[in-house]
Amino acid sequence: MQTILVANPKGGSGKTTLATNLAGWLAGRKQRVVLADFDPLRSATEWLARRPPLFPAITSWTPALDRDDIKDKNPHWMVMDTPAGLHGEGLRDAMRRADILLLPVSPSMFDMAATKHFLDQIGEYKAVKKGDIAIGLVAMRVDPRTHSAGELDEFLNAFKFPLIAHLRATQVYVHCARDGLTVFDLPRSRAEQDWDQWRPLTRWIARQAPVKNA
Repeated sequence: MQTILVANPKGGSGKTTLATNLAGWLAGRKQRVVLADFDPLRSATEWLARRPPLFPAITSWTPALDRDDIKDKNPHWMVMDTPAGLHGEGLRDAMRRADILLLPVSPSMFDMAATKHFLDQIGEYKAVKKGDIAIGLVAMRVDPRTHSAGELDEFLNAFKFPLIAHLRATQVYVHCARDGLTVFDLPRSRAEQDWDQWRPLTRWIARQAPVKNA
């Protein structure tokens, strides 16, 4: 099982949007996927409860359940959605389990400051120093016409970890969250631009941990 950790200490950075859509992309590739919801707000779990049964299946898991439940599903992938303020031993434990860390960052000074502190913190972890975990930065809610988008790019490009994708600010993600869907469940006429923006991200993930046939 490959494990993708979606984390940022700042609330509202886009973690659940990234985690749910990532789980949907993997499920659409005929992968068995567990969406592990560590956020006490359970936004990802509630999203999954709204998911129409005809779309690619994703298994829900929360820490209230037995860990053997994950093994019973024999998943190819686990996507971990984490709470705001994750730090200390909780963060270390999550990092130990992960093969890939995705760090979503929105274009605000508050998000950027929290991200810098987070990256400084995990930079001291042995797994990060040894390169045992692949780390990618994802710019969220980006409007390329704005000055803040340029500031975000400049900020993220200053780190040694790659900036792998820019995802736009759009009501498409709002509607998907409401309906239990992902951009990959939508028709081309509604989501082609978003598919194009996800392509660098999905290709990067496939390079770190190839998506195998079910």
